[in-house]
Amino acid sequence: MKTSNGRKLSHAALSLTVLGALLGAAPDSHALGTQGACQDNHIPVALAPGLPADQEVFARLCLPPGQTPATVQLLIHGITYSHLHWDFPDPTGHTQRYSYVSAALDAGFATLAMDRIGSGKSSHPPGATVSIDSNAYVVHQVVQALRAGQVAGPSGAVGFQKVVLVGHSYGSFTSWYEASDYRDVDGVILSGVSHTIQLTSPLRVLVPLYPAALDPAFFGQGYDLTYMTTQPGTRYGAFYAPGQADPAVVALDERTKGTVTDTEFSPFAVILARPLDIRVPVLLVNGAEDRIFCGPTLSGTVCSSAEALIAAEKPRLGAQVPCVEAFVLPGAGHDLNTILDAQQWFAVAQSWMTRRIGAGADQTPGCGP
Repeated sequence: MKTSNGRKLSHAALSLTVLGALLGAAPDSHALGTQGACQDNHIPVALAPGLPADQEVFARLCLPPGQTPATVQLLIHGITYSHLHWDFPDPTGHTQRYSYVSAALDAGFATLAMDRIGSGKSSHPPGATVSIDSNAYVVHQVVQALRAGQVAGPSGAVGFQKVVLVGHSYGSFTSWYEASDYRDVDGVILSGVSHTIQLTSPLRVLVPLYPAALDPAFFGQGYDLTYMTTQPGTRYGAFYAPGQADPAVVALDERTKGTVTDTEFSPFAVILARPLDIRVPVLLVNGAEDRIFCGPTLSGTVCSSAEALIAAEKPRLGAQVPCVEAFVLPGAGHDLNTILDAQQWFAVAQSWMTRRIGAGADQTPGCGP
């Protein structure tokens, strides 16, 4: 496993980093997670059982101050995003308002924000090999590495007793599969997803996409034509609308966009239809106005209320799911981390983590009062 040194950064230094991003430079990879210390990792993985571990996943482990917690939140981003989605800079106020990582560290949890296989700083194998199944198998290997103490922290390798998957959008799809197939996690937070989509959802996501090899941001980086990205100027309409977002955040999102492969996206209907078997506590979080995953019901949409979201989703998660809770963020669209109200759902997630999972080794994950 390869590592590079992370460092704690002051708010002044963070401001300089954000300024550099706004001027066109890439954000400093160590400029985030200021409440604790972070370490970058390149974790060897295989794309499927029986294949060699000849690929790498980039993942940043952040630890809160003091004793290392027993619980780590494994953060899994959606399509055309990267690990940055979980620790996004505030280009206007230079705060931590868009950082899920910071909220988790403040609550006493460790985080591992990874680039899914094929995304960001992770390996980019032939696009045809990057699918929902390879995504889930890669995450399974990362979970095992976290439990085995094979991921580097700022002061050396760190192991964790409890691992919780935290997904957004396609990262939630990946969490569905990983938790169902491998049953090696202690809880699952599913954001920006449901099984009840709007009829226009596939087009809403598909229309803005074009080959990444044609985009100036990816020229000469070896992406084959099955790797796609969003066309310039389309991210607000595709992922934010009608949520309230700082235009400077959307602009920075445009400049740090990532990719998705055709084989990840094309089986959209099959992914939704696949039976699940999740056997750990689940938290569901959606924006009330998500134009992709807030599909219609007889009385409104699945995002009309927390109760509506639970009623629609719990039967789809498997007969042995022990407990399901939900939160619907008013006024929010599909993206939740990079809107002005992001702190509301961050707080709900950390409260759920504290009640259901716990940061210490002395609390057993469960569904009690």
